[in-house]
Amino acid sequence: MNCLRSLEYIKKIDNKYKKYGLKTILIHSPEWEFEKNSNNVLRAAKQYHIKIPIIIDKDKKIIKKLKINFWPTQILIKNNRIIYKHIGEGNYKKLENKIRAILKIKSNAVFNNEPKYTKFQTIYAGKKKGGGSLDKKGHWKQNNEFLEGKGFLTLKTKGNIISLVAKSISNKPINVKIKVDNKLIKKMKINEPQLYKVVELKNNKSRTLTIETKSKIAVYSFAFQ
Repeated sequence: MNCLRSLEYIKKIDNKYKKYGLKTILIHSPEWEFEKNSNNVLRAAKQYHIKIPIIIDKDKKIIKKLKINFWPTQILIKNNRIIYKHIGEGNYKKLENKIRAILKIKSNAVFNNEPKYTKFQTIYAGKKKGGGSLDKKGHWKQNNEFLEGKGFLTLKTKGNIISLVAKSISNKPINVKIKVDNKLIKKMKINEPQLYKVVELKNNKSRTLTIETKSKIAVYSFAFQ
């Protein structure tokens, strides 16, 4: 989710400055095992209308060489030398100013001020990243990357938009019920491993989100905007 949020600003910078000589490349370092599959990456690129070239860095060799331990990270390289580096989201105005200075651009900027972005932390379901604070009812098993099973998962929400990284265990579409404060909001299907938009709420107040499934799914994480 952090990378997708950041990508929206990088797209705007790329669209503005590619005609001046800026070349943008996305280095995709898989967080989950399914993200190493190029077909999944291509499907996501199509879903999010990504036209920027993507390098799949399966074993993280490229980011290790660039000394990147966290992402998203923005790097500017000129003449094989790193001249700007920012770890995490934000600083898009500073990135743009650096590009404009290097390319000697005088036209209007994309960002007049630093864009505001969500700073809510992701909740992870697998052992690898702490396991998260999820209330579980039913038959669930915690694996290294994800929580696998069926029944009910409940958590406190943050932000207006709640998203979920998940997949169907059977490789067939699974019906899932979404409840907010114990009220049925929608029904949705989970199939391929990807980020699913679960619900969009009108305000930012704390609520209780419940996911109900009668068939096995794998839940990787919850993200908030």
